[in-house]
Amino acid sequence: MEETQKKSTRSSRGRRRGSSSRRYNRGGEKDRDRYYAFFDAEYTCFMDSDRGFDRRHGSEVLSVGLVIADRHLNVAATYYSPVRPQYNPRLTGYCKSLTGLKQREIDEAPDYDTVFQRMTDILQDYPVKEIFVWGNDHRTLEDDARRNHRSVPKKTRRFISQVTDITRRLTSRIFGYAMTVSLSDMKYICDMDHETAHNAFEDAMDLYHVTRCCLHDSYNKEKAQILKNYISDRNTYHQYRRIKYPDKKVEIVSDKRFKKLTMDYIEEIKKLYGKGDRAVPPEILAVCDDIRSLAAMSSQDCPKLPV
Repeated sequence: MEETQKKSTRSSRGRRRGSSSRRYNRGGEKDRDRYYAFFDAEYTCFMDSDRGFDRRHGSEVLSVGLVIADRHLNVAATYYSPVRPQYNPRLTGYCKSLTGLKQREIDEAPDYDTVFQRMTDILQDYPVKEIFVWGNDHRTLEDDARRNHRSVPKKTRRFISQVTDITRRLTSRIFGYAMTVSLSDMKYICDMDHETAHNAFEDAMDLYHVTRCCLHDSYNKEKAQILKNYISDRNTYHQYRRIKYPDKKVEIVSDKRFKKLTMDYIEEIKKLYGKGDRAVPPEILAVCDDIRSLAAMSSQDCPKLPV
């Protein structure tokens, strides 16, 4: 398939899910003073029941999305392409469902070396010092290169070395200290849809929009405080959890009377610690879910972000 070039726009949301087109969009005159790159990749994935998946090769790059912005954080260029894995080119059902990719897209996609060569070519036009991601893509890319590509070109290795997790920088700027938070949660404070697309281009564009929103100080301050409180409660809840998985072998799992007594006991605990307008503390919610686990019941009280 041929790549297409056209002027990029700030409002672009990327490709239709499932589309297999590869593109490089360029817009405006190049300002070589400073550029920012935002990157995301999807990787091969599987469930325990996927017997045909060769697990020795870990996660191979399946698609990439790249957004380049100028020093004013206006989009200068974008790129998207699916990638044909070398060892697990057949998509699992789980991977199709998660990413929206079609097998035909992968069958017709260029290989790893071709795609990364194209991205490094683009970065020659728009030189950057860092390629921002949200999360541990740098580690996953390094692992893929080490396991599955014996001879990785120097330019590709340099690309991978430039990949930098921007999570700590943005959360420190917004909350005063570094936090572990998902990109979808950061979208929440930017009044964006609170979900993760699992589409390399859309997620790279979301990262760009979140970064632009935070650096321009245009995020929702009230939602930022709600998110901060939620993260604190969530962390406390997990800190106090002790029994996280119900024992499916417990015979009482079918005892409806025992389950009712368990739920009644949990409700009494919540009433005791959540009197009046006071919310039930997250450490007590953790105890409530531990009790559920002892009764072979699923957890229900992990703090949730209001949406």
